[in-house]
Amino acid sequence: MTTPLLTTKLYIPPPRPNLVSRPRLIERLNAGLHRKLTLISAPAGFGKTTLLSEWASRQVSESASQRESESASQRFVAWLSLDEGDNDPTRFLAYLAAALRTVGVEVEEGIFAGAGVPAAMEARLTTLVNQVNTAPASFILVLDDYHFITAQPVHDALTFFLDHLPGNMHLVIATRADPPLPVARLRGRGQLTELRLTDLRFTPDEAATFLNQVMGLGLSAEDVAALEARTEGWIAGLQMAAVSIQEQEDVAGFIQAFTGSDRYILDYLVEEVLQRQPESVQTFLLQTSILDRLTGPLCDAILSRGAEEQRSKGDFDTSAPQLPSSSASGQEVLEYLERNNLFVVPLDNERRWYRYHRLFADLLRQRLHQAHLDHTPVLHRRASEWFEQNGLMAEAIDHALAAEDLERAADLIEQNAEATLMRGEVATFLRWVSALPDELVHARPSLCVFYAWMLLMRGQPLKGIESFLHNADQGDEIVASRVTALRGLMAGFQGQVSRAVELSRRALEQLPEEDQFVRTFATWLLRTFQLVGGEGMVDSQPLDDVLRMSQRAGNVMLSVMVVCNRAELLMRQGQLHEAAAAYRKALELATDAQGRRMPIAGQALIGLGDLSRQWGDLDAAVRYLLEGIELTEQWSEVGPLEAYICLARIRWAQGDVDGAWQALEKAQELAVKFDLTDLDDLTVAMFQAWMCVAQGDLGPARRWAEERDLYQYVDSPLQEKAGDPYDHRLRKYELLVPARLLIAQGQPAEALKMLESLVPLAEWRGRPGMLIEIYALQALAYQAQGNVEQAMAALERALSLAEPEGHVRIFADEGEPMARLLQEAARRGIAPGFVNKSLAAFGVSKDRGTEEPLPSPQAQSLPEPLSARELKVLRLLNTHLSSTEIAEELFISVNTARFHIKNIYGKLGVHGRSEAVQRARELGLL
Repeated sequence: MTTPLLTTKLYIPPPRPNLVSRPRLIERLNAGLHRKLTLISAPAGFGKTTLLSEWASRQVSESASQRESESASQRFVAWLSLDEGDNDPTRFLAYLAAALRTVGVEVEEGIFAGAGVPAAMEARLTTLVNQVNTAPASFILVLDDYHFITAQPVHDALTFFLDHLPGNMHLVIATRADPPLPVARLRGRGQLTELRLTDLRFTPDEAATFLNQVMGLGLSAEDVAALEARTEGWIAGLQMAAVSIQEQEDVAGFIQAFTGSDRYILDYLVEEVLQRQPESVQTFLLQTSILDRLTGPLCDAILSRGAEEQRSKGDFDTSAPQLPSSSASGQEVLEYLERNNLFVVPLDNERRWYRYHRLFADLLRQRLHQAHLDHTPVLHRRASEWFEQNGLMAEAIDHALAAEDLERAADLIEQNAEATLMRGEVATFLRWVSALPDELVHARPSLCVFYAWMLLMRGQPLKGIESFLHNADQGDEIVASRVTALRGLMAGFQGQVSRAVELSRRALEQLPEEDQFVRTFATWLLRTFQLVGGEGMVDSQPLDDVLRMSQRAGNVMLSVMVVCNRAELLMRQGQLHEAAAAYRKALELATDAQGRRMPIAGQALIGLGDLSRQWGDLDAAVRYLLEGIELTEQWSEVGPLEAYICLARIRWAQGDVDGAWQALEKAQELAVKFDLTDLDDLTVAMFQAWMCVAQGDLGPARRWAEERDLYQYVDSPLQEKAGDPYDHRLRKYELLVPARLLIAQGQPAEALKMLESLVPLAEWRGRPGMLIEIYALQALAYQAQGNVEQAMAALERALSLAEPEGHVRIFADEGEPMARLLQEAARRGIAPGFVNKSLAAFGVSKDRGTEEPLPSPQAQSLPEPLSARELKVLRLLNTHLSSTEIAEELFISVNTARFHIKNIYGKLGVHGRSEAVQRARELGLL
């Protein structure tokens, strides 16, 4: 249900029939093929596309001949014509993939999804570079009209691509202005070929060929030289001058009067060109200039020509140079314009779709605006009606908005709201509605409820949502029932699960059977909040029923959300492999026939990222998360919150402390933005405390635990309370952080009391992941007491639960103390295969031990033990390396290295480097 790619953007424009060949420039292009980039940068009208069209056609022809001779140097050409819409990273990358596939590059399906997060783009482009490197032959990629690209994420993607360009590919960029790419660096390295204004403008000989042979003017050498001097070889200026000269009696006088700056010359020539055309052609040019792409029937609709006005086929000889009559069809006029070099560019080989020369179109629109301002909205309305009749609703809405026919636009948006949202095109829907005045939206209760719904899903502040809900409340019974369903979702976000269930049930009782879109959503809400509330639902069967309903309704977005819900349930039940299969199914549902991932696919990718983290594949986890974040941000401002928390944990595991805190800071920004509930704020705060404990900064974690009054549960076991399952689900997990804090503070007995109270609740709730973590922490607490047997018993319980589904990171996240326990488990033969796999996540094996010496008994007596990362830094302190060089050695930032050094000094009770080294030797750490 997504808009297909326009294949016309991928066609190499066919060379003009009476082309002025430019061998000197062709030779320059050929000579630069061994470099990375060819940049053709010049103002409009200097023949950039025409030159590349001729060159590309020669390359394709030569490649065909070389294939016959099995030459290894054969070259193919991929082409992509860019426009303003390609500033959307998702669209740009989708077209880039399509262009590469035209030359046989086996681009992985679904590799591109959009853009927004540079690291996510980098991960996909790394894969793309590898795929390009395996292409069957050398090839050229042409990006035409790159000046339309203004989005930094697209520039960043192309910069990365250029930096790592395989040797079998050559990139060509044609643009009106130098792009923000590393042009200077490539020039300095001899990797750039450049063609600029002075290279592209016609020489006197080329101007003479064009004016006399192509345009048939028969000018004298003096007239050619004068015109060439006046235009300074500007091809578009020469072309428009030639069209005007065709009707001049005093050619020499016209040429002598041909003066002024480019802009004035062009304005004058357009005026002259238009005046020389019959009124019907002038009208056609001006009125159809509102279109980005033209086809005959659409042009007829713009000019309001009915079928009865059209000539019968054959009355107009399209091969003759005669002027079209006022009754000629749109297709006939387009063919006439092309034949007479009147600034139209064919977009396909069938000559059905065209576009105007871009600068010519700009000037036509300017003239239309100046001369026929009152008529312009009428033209847009006609275009809107034609697109609507032909099923192209997005274009119909865009032209209705351009016509400022806001009533019609609002009607079309309302009529297509469900179809647009079912495709997951939330950003498009929000853009349309935001272009309407609030009073126009408020007058449509049904549109209000859909808009409020999408604002809520996007994470907008509650105050703005309520204003639209208030107006939606004024609607009929159907709208009222939709509002009820939406308020059920809002209650669920606020942790009011019982009310959410009640409102969802009420909505289903009120909604008519034919309202499948909202009924399916309401059923999903009911099943989801029944699961949260624990209403006897222990399997995913009810969610499977919702999935069938959503697929019958064609609701792709909800289908993906339901499958992701099922995956989340399986994860909580500890069935990680089945959860992964569910997420992969969701990803399949969210991928269209062209291999493009819809924005809703971000939810599945984030889930796969978390699973990869739990299995210890951190590189894959990062790839999934970054792409998931990028996609999710296209439809929800706060949706990636959990992804940033997961990313923080991964960055910490990779030793990137700065990166971990940056990810948590981003999560906190999103939590603050979503003001409907404070649950997100509490979740972020919990992981911030977890990070503080992990890096030995116990003060902030202690204050957080005190503010949440969590120490009360040391002696007062936590009981499950009805009515606030969200709060208690969070609180149960929160208690794992102060348990760690108590162990780090040398209070393992208190930690054991707290952990013991959580065991029955985790068992009752069926949360094996939480049980594994509880048993692992119990093992660490017993270890801190010196009770090895009890520690191994607890660890064995954790391992027995973790092994079937591969919970690796639960152990690796606990650092060096857990590594020593796992080594002891390996010596005792406990779960040997899984223990070795878990030790590998530390960079440790059962035979060789840790990379750093294991702490001695004296070191274990430290009030706060050194973390694994701090031990690595300590080892490097015993060298000549500076803090900057230590950071480089460990692939961390200088600030992170200095932070670790400060922590080491504090834990060892010293004030300098030499003291730290001496104390570490005394403790057996070095």
